[in-house]
Amino acid sequence: MFTERFRSHHDAEGGLEALLGNSGKLAGKILKMKSWSSVEKKLRESPGGLARGVYIHVPYCDRICGFCNLNRTERGAADLDAYAAYIAGELKTFGAYPYIKEQPFSAVYFGGGTPTILSTEQLSRILGALHDNIPLTEDCEISVETTQHNLGVKKALALAALGVNRFSVGIQTFSGRGRKILGRTYNDQKALEELRELRAAFKGVLGIDIIYSYPGQSLEELSEDAEICVSSGIDSVSFYSLMIHKGSALYRSIGNGDIEFKRTVEWDRERHHLFYGKLKEGGFTLLELSKLARPGRDAYRYIHIQYENGDLLPLGSGAGGRLAGFRVYSMAPGRRFVSPVDKRHERYYRMLGEFQFGLYDAAKMAEGLAPETENAVREKLDELESLGFLNPAPGAGPGARVLSPDGVFWGNNIAVEVLGAAIHAAKKEKKVYV
Repeated sequence: MFTERFRSHHDAEGGLEALLGNSGKLAGKILKMKSWSSVEKKLRESPGGLARGVYIHVPYCDRICGFCNLNRTERGAADLDAYAAYIAGELKTFGAYPYIKEQPFSAVYFGGGTPTILSTEQLSRILGALHDNIPLTEDCEISVETTQHNLGVKKALALAALGVNRFSVGIQTFSGRGRKILGRTYNDQKALEELRELRAAFKGVLGIDIIYSYPGQSLEELSEDAEICVSSGIDSVSFYSLMIHKGSALYRSIGNGDIEFKRTVEWDRERHHLFYGKLKEGGFTLLELSKLARPGRDAYRYIHIQYENGDLLPLGSGAGGRLAGFRVYSMAPGRRFVSPVDKRHERYYRMLGEFQFGLYDAAKMAEGLAPETENAVREKLDELESLGFLNPAPGAGPGARVLSPDGVFWGNNIAVEVLGAAIHAAKKEKKVYV
């Protein structure tokens, strides 16, 4: 049914925007700094009760991974003390607005880049400003992305004492050969030893990232990665099929012929199913399309807020989010682009987010859809079930389905396919997209 795989939620958003005729895109609707007053006006009002999180972006790394094209800079070009002071100042500024201070936030996420390139003292300054200025729920999830060599047990425990209760560690693979290809710092034995030490010392949620389907990866290498994930005591694992980003060092190496990489969909699928199956056998369950977790061990609240179209206060150069009915992108200190959220399309973006968790609840999806549109969606779900992508979901309500292993592999394509059925039906009815 599908020939080209959407590997990420970002890819699926692109598919959705194409269905909407690009009218849902931020591009073309950006309002520059003069419109920040529109956001400020809303921030002086009381909040509307949406789920809320904070995203803090640290766009620096001490080395750039060969496969990465994210918004980041090598640390040599950065004044990290000044950056920590900038983030602390942003927290103080936003914390003074009624929209921020009148309702607590339930998740804070430090992403990058590598947030732990900041020293313990620099992160302490930011976390202190967070606690001083932003209301947080008692069980607020405070997550930090990190590499192994930028963390270590001592730093992890110091950050835990400051409220950090979740780490996401970029392992990528435990294969020595694979680690060289992906530009990891430690060798395979050191990576495993460091992970075990961190797991023994840190009592919060510990997740890792694993990349599969990299150049030349054998099934044996991937099987070993899966077995370590099961035996190491980690709480969750994000597993990503390697994406070759134009402009990355790996992209250039493949283009120059230095690294041979001929990947087919079936080759990719075989590795996905091997890893997914071994984690399921080891007691992990699907948390989202690219994440498996031990039951009850990782709420991953930040991503739920994002997918539910909640408020995500974006702080830091390169941070993007949603706030008070606006999409906000922070370019640099003092420079922000904002765009009003297109409410006609909110339902579709929320449905796309809900589909990331692998559950297709026809009854819930029907809320807000015209009868003809609802029928088109149900017919599409029936078709996808007949093709083996969906299975009945016992106990989840009449008409509810969950993704099969093949459904998880093609999950982002399936999401766009279902949304396409809804949007095309709405167009035929000449209804506004709601």
